Amino acid sequence: MNTRVFIAANAREGLMRVRRELGDDAVVLSTRPHPQGVELLASAYGDLAVPAIGEMPDTSGSSRILAELSRLRGLLQNQLAGFAWGTARRRDPVRVAVLQTLFAAGFGSSLARTLAAHLPRGLDIEAAQRWLRQVLIRNLPVAGREADPMTAGGHYALVGSTGSGKTTTIAKLATRGVDAHGSADVALVAADAYRIGATAQLRIYADLLGVSLHVCDDQAGLVRLLPELKARKLVLIDTAGFAPSDPRIRESRALDALGVRRLAVIAANQQGAAIEQAMQRFGEAAAACILTKLDEAPQPGAALDSLIRHRLPLAYIAGGQRVPEDLHAPNAAYLIDRALKGGQLVTPYALEAEDWPLFAGVEADRAERHGRMSIDPLKRMNILKGTGAG
Repeated sequence: MNTRVFIAANAREGLMRVRRELGDDAVVLSTRPHPQGVELLASAYGDLAVPAIGEMPDTSGSSRILAELSRLRGLLQNQLAGFAWGTARRRDPVRVAVLQTLFAAGFGSSLARTLAAHLPRGLDIEAAQRWLRQVLIRNLPVAGREADPMTAGGHYALVGSTGSGKTTTIAKLATRGVDAHGSADVALVAADAYRIGATAQLRIYADLLGVSLHVCDDQAGLVRLLPELKARKLVLIDTAGFAPSDPRIRESRALDALGVRRLAVIAANQQGAAIEQAMQRFGEAAAACILTKLDEAPQPGAALDSLIRHRLPLAYIAGGQRVPEDLHAPNAAYLIDRALKGGQLVTPYALEAEDWPLFAGVEADRAERHGRMSIDPLKRMNILKGTGAG
């Protein structure tokens, strides 16, 4: 372990020297009074790593020391992040208010900090909130009416997690397709061989709409069936639902080679981490997204955050079991207003004023341990145009 001794007039000056000479990851091992002020014993964090096997024997004592140093370093980072939050709140209260608004509404740290960094100077809190609302509305990727998949026609497969509402949603979409093309030109395909009763449920909808229903037990059957349905203007495929971590989701991506466009069905009532995982697995290369169970999501900010970052067009929103009434074209202003209003809900999970410094420390520790999440799509965000507060 390589250590260095720093002598300074006070602890603040000593910490600045340690950071300047050893880097931001430096660890202060001990401090004690000195005739000239204070003496600090410090080391670069990289020098604390356990040597490779064979260089020196590892001992339980050294492992415990390293674990304790890591724990103390995390505690110190949390405290410093809390202090920084308090300082920022005094120096730039408007920017902090924007961050609090986004965090309270369920938006993630990556998006919140990016937006706050682009907040124009000179705005008061009310003007900053108007700016934030406009930027979120402008960047929520909503498919226009002219891009309505059911009107345009084609072959579409609904993909998503178990319980996301694919079968009910496909019935709602089929109703729109019948209105646009007629029942003779619409076909439903039941390709869910895992869920008991899935085909029976879809058959009821098909009978009510007067459209044909075709059943496929595997990918090979779907390959044989699709050419037979080539003349149909709209074909909707109900696929099996899997957890995002299930390797069988690769089956849905194989549909692309058959000329089938995928519509990712994402339930808005999930935790942010679950929404992000589903978006990564089912939303990649999908034609559009359908946001379901909006009626069960008092704070849909996490779902909108994921859509903004992944730049996946939102084709429909659904909330409720009624067919076809509970399916709507998305309205960006309505969705953003609903998300921001959700941040004002009084719940046991809402942060109080004294909780925010601790929250900032947790966020800093998470970013340090796991690295800032890649958000390349933010580079395409339209946050620099029309940034006035009007």
